[in-house]
Amino acid sequence: MAKRFTVIVPVYNLAAYLNKCLASLQAQTYTGFNVWLIDDGSTDDSVAIMQAWVKKDSRFHLWRQPANQGVSAARNVGLRQAQGDYICFVDGDDWCEPTYLAGFAEQMAQPQVDMALCGYSTDDDHSTKAQTTKLEHNGLKVLLGDDRQRMLTQRQMLAAVLKPSGDIRGFLWNKCYWLDVIRQQHLVFDEEISLLEDQLFNVAYVLQTQRFYYVATPQYHYVTRENSAIHKWTPQTLPAELQALSRIQQLLSQHPELQFSRLLARRRKQIRHDLVARLHQPTRK
Repeated sequence: MAKRFTVIVPVYNLAAYLNKCLASLQAQTYTGFNVWLIDDGSTDDSVAIMQAWVKKDSRFHLWRQPANQGVSAARNVGLRQAQGDYICFVDGDDWCEPTYLAGFAEQMAQPQVDMALCGYSTDDDHSTKAQTTKLEHNGLKVLLGDDRQRMLTQRQMLAAVLKPSGDIRGFLWNKCYWLDVIRQQHLVFDEEISLLEDQLFNVAYVLQTQRFYYVATPQYHYVTRENSAIHKWTPQTLPAELQALSRIQQLLSQHPELQFSRLLARRRKQIRHDLVARLHQPTRK
């Protein structure tokens, strides 16, 4: 029997991007999936757009949070609703190639694979804002365009997730997970963490698994927005990142044989360095 996906899409005020995102999911060549759209208290037209997609395609489902509770809470709602075999996370302002799920299905079908990973590309915000269902490649910047494949060990995977740069990193959307692992290990998103919550979740998952299959073909389009949380620096950014790294350190301390304390120490040092650099930047009027 063919495996089934649950795709979790948290949404907060993404009306300008949603149609393109959801059209890319509807266009998947692998058809065995359901999409859970988790509205996190949107105040724009996002809900109306999602309701239209739910009426249009029976594989799309909508859950509305009573108020804005953050992306981790929204993803946890999606995990509670999830059914089937595989879990993928897609951000509502991004979009996927038609073979996004098919590629993951092929990778996860290999013996003893615990996670599948794909390459990704970055899209300029201006090329994606238009309310369109066309899946064009305007403004595309390919990060990895080759077909390299490799199997990673647990230690290699942790190193790739913890690195602040590279072709894998701590993102959710370039990865596919087993729902059974998430349920059996009681893995959830830490709702007290506002940054690096995806990296923390990935570390928790990787520590419970062993084999990770990476195919570098770009299947996901990551849209860079200047006003998104990941690009908006505030004085709270430093303590939020350090809090997340502290939670990651707590997980890794249970596995001293992996020896990642130096890497995390370098991360903390770099975060503090970035803070000092920002504080010394001249104020723009």
